[in-house]
Amino acid sequence: KSCIDSIFATLGTVRVQIIVIDNGSTCADTLEYLSELEYSVSLIHPTSSILVIRDDGDFNFSRLMNLGAKNAKADTLLLLNNDTEAIHEGWLENMLQHAVREDIGCVGAKLIYKDETVQHAGVILGLGGYAAHSHRGFSRDHPGYFNRLQCVQNFSAVTAACLMIRKDIFNEVGGFNEEFKVAYNDVDFCLKVKKAGYRNLYTPGAELYHYESKSRGLDTTEEKRTRFNYEKDLLRHYWSDLIDKDPSYNPNLTTSYENFSIRVQ
Repeated sequence: KSCIDSIFATLGTVRVQIIVIDNGSTCADTLEYLSELEYSVSLIHPTSSILVIRDDGDFNFSRLMNLGAKNAKADTLLLLNNDTEAIHEGWLENMLQHAVREDIGCVGAKLIYKDETVQHAGVILGLGGYAAHSHRGFSRDHPGYFNRLQCVQNFSAVTAACLMIRKDIFNEVGGFNEEFKVAYNDVDFCLKVKKAGYRNLYTPGAELYHYESKSRGLDTTEEKRTRFNYEKDLLRHYWSDLIDKDPSYNPNLTTSYENFSIRVQ
């Protein structure tokens, strides 16, 4: 509810179709809210629409994104986690102005934790051995390494917690690989888009709060850890050449931390 309310509070005159993929909700309040969404949206933003699709299968982020994209009518898709909250007007238009450029594939936003520090400002391959977020933990207003937090720039990947892409490109690369049920599916997707000849980029002109893993929870059980390790190995299986040498990251910088410090051999 907070996510959808924030979209309409910052939407202005842009017309959207919102697709909610309900992955097995059981809470009575949630089900009641979802059942009333179509009517409430017609009152709040008459030119927009909403579609709720029920999916009772096991959680598989990739499958759910593919299902949403298949049912979308628009030419441009915005993948958006339900634990996000838009902050200011113009964020959607800011992402859209890049997504419609012929050479651009995935467009990622600046995501902020509740404590006003950075959660995501682009994904760097090789961090921690696989991939991690640029500038995580920096102050929201910090300029970043050589002002990178404040600049539109290329990245090999961005998070799908808030990712915009044209639907024709989404279909061209075959959508998300459903082998990646939870982790690294967005990295794999972005690298497929990059391989297809498009540039992925980050824009600081779109800021949203991201209450990370609020609804799904963290990978704390043995079963979840096993699945996470499998998906890490899967990412390296497909993209080891790029993971070991991200073309959007200086090889003299660390792969142990997310702060752009000098690599220590």
